Amino acid sequence: MAREVGYDSAGTWEWIVTPKGAPFLMEVNTRIQVENGVSSAIARVRGAPAPDLIAEQIRLALGEPLGYGQEDISFEGVGIEYRIVAENPAERFAPQPGRIERFDFPERPWLAVHTHVPRDQAYDVPTDFDPNLALGIVWGRDLDEAKARGLEFLSGVVLEGSGPGGGPLRVNLDFLRQKTADILRF
Repeated sequence: MAREVGYDSAGTWEWIVTPKGAPFLMEVNTRIQVENGVSSAIARVRGAPAPDLIAEQIRLALGEPLGYGQEDISFEGVGIEYRIVAENPAERFAPQPGRIERFDFPERPWLAVHTHVPRDQAYDVPTDFDPNLALGIVWGRDLDEAKARGLEFLSGVVLEGSGPGGGPLRVNLDFLRQKTADILRF
């Protein structure tokens, strides 16, 4: 498809699969998105882990050749992305301001965590933009292993702090734990 429209850069081609397995193209984005971490987790180029997609997009924009073709790309395993957000799922996912006093997570070879929240000092959850706190990308050899590792990751996340007026800090960790069992269940 990229060749047909003359597209020669990195980007995201997003698909949705019906319960019967029929794929449908949802959208094409000519930029790197957070979902690309899952692509990077499962993609291999000539059997080796895929290169950094952002670096690849910059190289291509500078006019350098890609250096490999579609025939060199394979996929291994399953990736799951978890977005940890300061929100209250019970209240229609309303954003939740607050102060994080402690934030930590396990480090595993099958896990990548991207966050702007410091692990060594307090952090005030802003109210003027998206309350995303972290993005965890889990890899497993198959869906069952990826789900088990996802639950291990979520159970190992430490998020301590308080909400407005000293109430509890509200985040979506319990919601993510509950929904992990339903991944790809139609």
